[in-house]
Amino acid sequence: MLAVSLAPATAHAAVPETKRLALVDLQRVLLETSQGKKAKRDLEKAVSKSSAKLERKARELQQKYEDLQAKAAMLSEDELMKRSQELQQAEAELQMLYQAEQEDLMKKEGLLMEKIYKNASTVAKQLADKDGIQVILVRSELTVLYANPKLDITNRVIVAYDKKFK
Repeated sequence: MLAVSLAPATAHAAVPETKRLALVDLQRVLLETSQGKKAKRDLEKAVSKSSAKLERKARELQQKYEDLQAKAAMLSEDELMKRSQELQQAEAELQMLYQAEQEDLMKKEGLLMEKIYKNASTVAKQLADKDGIQVILVRSELTVLYANPKLDITNRVIVAYDKKFK
């Protein structure tokens, strides 16, 4: 008679070792990596430049309105109507410029964030491969209510990110 026995060690060896779970706070990666800090400075410069341009145009338009109000009594009705329409058109153009600037800034921000996210993903994957981590979750207040701080590898991702992407 042949006896087959499954020893606990043999049965246990067939089950893969339990791997770790980790968390990365991408907001911190965006704000604390060298590339993220540079992206933030670049965006702030772009916002500043855009705001200055829009403010200058708005001041010019306001000055034209004030000039028209000051001269309104001296202008013919046709001339007053013509200048009013020109100002309305200039105001519409300013609104379109404002929207275009906003869209441009959002696009720039999106491209910068996408690049940093992609790089952070690469670094996180390398750390996961090195440490045998099976799942890395993005930590945010909306997705993770609580996690043991020992699971957070954000600092390691930031350090490795800065070494890899200078």
